[in-house]
Amino acid sequence: MLKYKKNKKNSLTIHVPDCKGTRFVISDIHGCIKTFKALVEKINLTKKDQLFLLGDYIDRGKDARAVIDYIFELISNDYQIIPLIGNHEDTLRSNEKIIITDGEVKYSENDDKSTLYNANHEIEKRYIDFISELPYFIELENCFLVHAGFEFDIEIPFNFSDAMLWIRGWTYDAKKARNKPVIYGHTPKNLEQIKRNIEINAKQIPLDNGCVFSDEVGYGNLLCLNLNNYSLTIQPNIDDEISANTN
Repeated sequence: MLKYKKNKKNSLTIHVPDCKGTRFVISDIHGCIKTFKALVEKINLTKKDQLFLLGDYIDRGKDARAVIDYIFELISNDYQIIPLIGNHEDTLRSNEKIIITDGEVKYSENDDKSTLYNANHEIEKRYIDFISELPYFIELENCFLVHAGFEFDIEIPFNFSDAMLWIRGWTYDAKKARNKPVIYGHTPKNLEQIKRNIEINAKQIPLDNGCVFSDEVGYGNLLCLNLNNYSLTIQPNIDDEISANTN
């Protein structure tokens, strides 16, 4: 499904071609399909643009399968969609209870649209194949993109995939990051803090505003950052009542 080649020097990332349009970033959709579609429409995405997604497509929101299916639809229609893996996809992928039988991935859970399981307690193989292909991070000319962050306290942070999915409260290292900002999700941040980090050209730019937490002041939006001019597009959650799931 994914159309990008693995990076020969680092298997955790991919080679991203030059972009003739605008580069956008969205993080932590968490099953909010209506909100996701509204945001994509709001930025007027074209086939010359590149849209990077920073993981966590599933859990919490109402329709994880629809989110993945919409990504499939965009890719099949030749939009340049570059999704990364998040900790929720990694948890699903690494779950020891998953068994592939007759081309279906079976799991002993009830049907829940916030996950990828269907009424027969199965996950379609195409979803597992998609998750297995997702890269962990991307380095562009002007920034790094990752789900959670990097462990800059170790010698080679770009080889440590666990931190890219799970780390919180990490410290930026300008030398190891080649003085490029790191754009990440994973840990929900107040909208004003996110705006402030963008305005001051901070080296750590969070993009997770906790779209599913629409009942909390300062949260509840899905955000898109324009990497060409660092403008922020805000889409309030328009999905139905949410259901809390995993952390």
